Amino acid sequence: MKRVGLGILLLLVVALTTYYYPKIQETYEPPLRLHRLPPILALRIGSFGNKELLSALIFYNTEFYFGEKAGFRKETPELKLIYDALNKATDLDPRNMDCYYFAQGTLSWIKPAIPVLNRLLKKGFKHRPWDWYLPFFIGANYYFQLKDPIHAAKYMKEAARLNPRSPLYAMLAARMLYQGNQTEAGIIYLKSLIREAANPILRKKFEKRLHALEAIFFLEKGIKRYENKFGKRPVKIGDLVKAGIISEIPTDPYGGVFYIGKDGRVYSTSKLAEGWRKNGSHKDSKIKKGVPKRGT
Repeated sequence: MKRVGLGILLLLVVALTTYYYPKIQETYEPPLRLHRLPPILALRIGSFGNKELLSALIFYNTEFYFGEKAGFRKETPELKLIYDALNKATDLDPRNMDCYYFAQGTLSWIKPAIPVLNRLLKKGFKHRPWDWYLPFFIGANYYFQLKDPIHAAKYMKEAARLNPRSPLYAMLAARMLYQGNQTEAGIIYLKSLIREAANPILRKKFEKRLHALEAIFFLEKGIKRYENKFGKRPVKIGDLVKAGIISEIPTDPYGGVFYIGKDGRVYSTSKLAEGWRKNGSHKDSKIKKGVPKRGT
């Protein structure tokens, strides 16, 4: 009987420890910081000729910081310091592709960061002229964030030239020059990023954005079918359900509500941004949401 009581007591202690330890850790653990690195000249001297090794160490430290901050602690990383670290790591070793891929994954969704991000990627392309990923990234940034299809097509053509086995990049270049079908181009772009993503946290972010774009593309196709059927544009997303074009409205993975803008395009109250809460204010928010299904 004593053994049973002792066993129950031990189980209770383990359960309480498992429950409260993470809370205590969050309360008393010091904030995680990514410290600004010394000037590049000091780093070159301090590397003692091992610039590639130091570049790799800076990259892994930065990636660990991002994973711990965004993945485990669910806090916002200091993105300017991430860029500074990756920029200096690539000054030490301009061929360090891990840095360029990681920079694209973390900064390409932030419009004010695109000019410096593209400058970093162009540095990489200068030293890795055989690598089709870099012009692909640069072209995508010009197109989706800077709304510059001419420069976007220029770099997408470079990606097509360097990777002739895939017709994808030539097709994207043509679409960018035509300035059409931006949503479908975004889906193709994200799928290519997901295929190559080694970092599980980045892959999860890419997949979340992909689901949002797929929902928007689904609604855009529904709007076109509505226009073909009735000869006019629907006023709101709910009109697609009432007309039997779609059976229900897809859910925005960012927690917002989809609606039709004055220009006829599909938008979300979340603006596809992290941290948005549900119960959007748009009038379509009362309509049932769910997984996209094709109507009869």
